[in-house]
Amino acid sequence: MQKIDHDNWVKGESYQKRILIEGLEEKINLIEDIIIASKGEIPRHSHNFTDEIFYIISNSAIMIVNNEEFEVNPGDMIYVNKNEDHGFRNDTDKEFKMIVFKINFQNGDSFLK
Repeated sequence: MQKIDHDNWVKGESYQKRILIEGLEEKINLIEDIIIASKGEIPRHSHNFTDEIFYIISNSAIMIVNNEEFEVNPGDMIYVNKNEDHGFRNDTDKEFKMIVFKINFQNGDSFLK
């Protein structure tokens, strides 16, 4: 297990994320903390190797999975398989926060624009 610098945020255009835990020897081998700014988004994308579990912490947002849009709220947990197109849109005036559990993550199979 590696020590993680929890102040090391990686910033996208309208969201930021940081790694909470990495290097786990199990299938869940990366955990991220993600914040999407008010009116921000994570554009639709997919991963070649990584399944993801999204746990919503605060506020609500629109999640898009394979052309289907639905609202996600605190306490919701969503599983997205590898190769499924997905993204988030925060239409509110508040930050949207979630934790992402990455399963079978491999370096280079991440998204940040």
